[in-house]
Amino acid sequence: MNKLMTTALALSVCVSGLLGVENTTVSTVKNSTINYTMKGNVSEAYGLMMDKPIKALGYRLPDPRKGVNDVYAKQYGSTTLEVLNFMTIVNDKKVKPLLEIDPRLAGFNPFNLVAYKHKNKDEMVVSHLTASVIIEMLGITDTTVITEYTKLMDELDGLVSKTFSDAKVSHHTYEGALADTMMHFEMVFERPEDLDDFIDEIQEKVEDTFTKKGYIMAGFFDYKQGKPDLLPSYDAFWTFSLCHFPYSYTIFDNEGAMPEAAVFAPCTMYMYIKKGTNTLVMGMPRLANWSKLFPIKDKKRVDFLQKLDADIPATFEEIGFKAIKK
Repeated sequence: MNKLMTTALALSVCVSGLLGVENTTVSTVKNSTINYTMKGNVSEAYGLMMDKPIKALGYRLPDPRKGVNDVYAKQYGSTTLEVLNFMTIVNDKKVKPLLEIDPRLAGFNPFNLVAYKHKNKDEMVVSHLTASVIIEMLGITDTTVITEYTKLMDELDGLVSKTFSDAKVSHHTYEGALADTMMHFEMVFERPEDLDDFIDEIQEKVEDTFTKKGYIMAGFFDYKQGKPDLLPSYDAFWTFSLCHFPYSYTIFDNEGAMPEAAVFAPCTMYMYIKKGTNTLVMGMPRLANWSKLFPIKDKKRVDFLQKLDADIPATFEEIGFKAIKK
């Protein structure tokens, strides 16, 4: 009897597992982007949304870049895209209190609410990175920052969903933990009597050095905006939007390219000086994140990505920064 009961019990557990009755396996699949796909070219509706409605949510558009595909066509002679708009946005009013808790949030603020359309497809896509993947890449663990930033992004998605009520919503996904996603640097400097002199000098040096190496400073945003009461824990806090045009064309345009990866473009580098200190802190997401979250397999594209991921830290060291671990 005991043997029969044991066999029956084992069979029951096996069947239950097959039917999913006792299956406690937790999915490790996570969303990296949210994508809204609309039929046809909806550039007009997208443009209207990026004006008053998105500004009413508190977003700024520091450096909008429309028609990037047209620039590709002019510079490289061809484009596979009908639409490619880089719309870097930031809700600085709601982000600033969170930066007081964790300044790393600036690594993706501003971020790109990208819009693209292939010439050979009768559909247009609006997309951005999810709050959860941004938080993971930045290594943020504070529950207040996570909760409030997720709410902020939910508000943005509410607007996009309302604007494109007939959109097909999908996600790019990934599995597993993301590691070594950020580069961190510091520069210790002799603090002058007028800190603005140092800030002007280092901003110019960063811009000039990267420009000479073929990069484009596609944007700039000053969180302090010359007002001491803004971000009181910092003497200075700003971001650059870094772009490399040949690299972006290689990834986003031409045959087999992936404009969906433009959610990462342009790359945001943040720099800040904590109140009363003589240390300039810099942080920036690695380009390796692109290949972790998108299936970039082409050797030419992978080699280009790896080359810039080595060149960018080397350029910061050339400027006078030293790499640190966080």
